[in-house]
Amino acid sequence: MDQCLNEVVAAPRSRTVKFWISHWSRKYSRFPKVVLQNLVDLGVLVKQEHTVLWFFPVQRYFLTDESIQRAIVNQVRAAVLENIRLDSRTAVLISLMKTCHLSNTVFTSEELPEVRSRIQAIANGELVSKAVSEIIATAQAAMIAAISTSAASSSSSSSNQ
Repeated sequence: MDQCLNEVVAAPRSRTVKFWISHWSRKYSRFPKVVLQNLVDLGVLVKQEHTVLWFFPVQRYFLTDESIQRAIVNQVRAAVLENIRLDSRTAVLISLMKTCHLSNTVFTSEELPEVRSRIQAIANGELVSKAVSEIIATAQAAMIAAISTSAASSSSSSSNQ
């Protein structure tokens, strides 16, 4: 984090949050894999591998101790339902939850109508939420394009035979 902060300070001109997140995601592309492997080695996560559509390898990571997940869910629920003052990490997490349409995994269907406006307010007030939303949308578009290209090339190669 210090290295990232130093990059921001040393930059010759002001940049957007979206720029920095994109820049760091390219620069530190191997970093998440290293962190995930360290968490697996420490016994915090368990790695599961499988394929999607019989071709695309996928790795998923699950917590070995579900109490961690319950604590995070409880923290998010308290922040939204009890209208408490948020720390930046919880606000970013709530913004990410909204952007990924995961509110229904934290709140019941009865609670959702009541919490939507609070979640929206948190996401709108969080500086990083817009950049997170844009990056997720870009990643989703890239994945759709890759799948479409793969499907098209498979279709054309099978029709040529």
